[in-house]
Amino acid sequence: MSDPLDADWLRRGKWRGFYDGTYAPHRKAAEEESDSGIDHLPWRSHLPASQLLQYIGDGKLLPSARALELGCGTGENLVALAHHTRFVCGIDIVEDAVKSSQVALREARMDCMKAQVLCADVLELPDDAIYLLDGGSWEFDFIFDCQCFHCLYQVDAEAAAQVYAKLLAPGGKLLMLTGNSEEVASRGPVQLSYEEVFHAFDGTDLFCAELMPTRFDWTETYRKQSYEEPPLGWLSLWCKPEAEPGV
Repeated sequence: MSDPLDADWLRRGKWRGFYDGTYAPHRKAAEEESDSGIDHLPWRSHLPASQLLQYIGDGKLLPSARALELGCGTGENLVALAHHTRFVCGIDIVEDAVKSSQVALREARMDCMKAQVLCADVLELPDDAIYLLDGGSWEFDFIFDCQCFHCLYQVDAEAAAQVYAKLLAPGGKLLMLTGNSEEVASRGPVQLSYEEVFHAFDGTDLFCAELMPTRFDWTETYRKQSYEEPPLGWLSLWCKPEAEPGV
């Protein structure tokens, strides 16, 4: 296995290991057996993120929006987004994740022209060579990120910030869930401080509209950890200014 400090390991190897079961620090050896890693992803609740559902339920996501999910994983959030937007694209660096998302969309009977999943490296986006099924550009009205940014932050925080800013259309919004360093235990997602999140997009034109603590949804792994609540996270909302007239 690669050195955990190696950038390529943090960027892709670690996540492929989670999905194929070769990297499972959250599971005991006796539990692993021959099970697929995808059945026991520590962050997987098998439901859309409650924070995304709340955002949608509050009427904040317009039906006319083109949406993007970065680090789409097993597709539960994509299905929710596909139900409430004009078009959604999901991106993940792991092929098994992409296949799982595609299955989730098919089982939800989503129109293939309305929802698309791509295996790609977020840090190499936007990529105009990759055709989007709705014929649109690599600028989106809404971006959802559940536990992707804090992983990219470990690889190249500045590059990640620039990519996100390029992918968000003028007037667009980014809803982001990251780990929280105020969590008292060393468990759950990569932990970032308030300051790290608040200043994550310094040097871009994105501005923070909301930043508050939240709890991640319960998962199989979190329920086995002997805590009364799932891990602490940060929920942040970022906006990109509208384009100036004539620009």
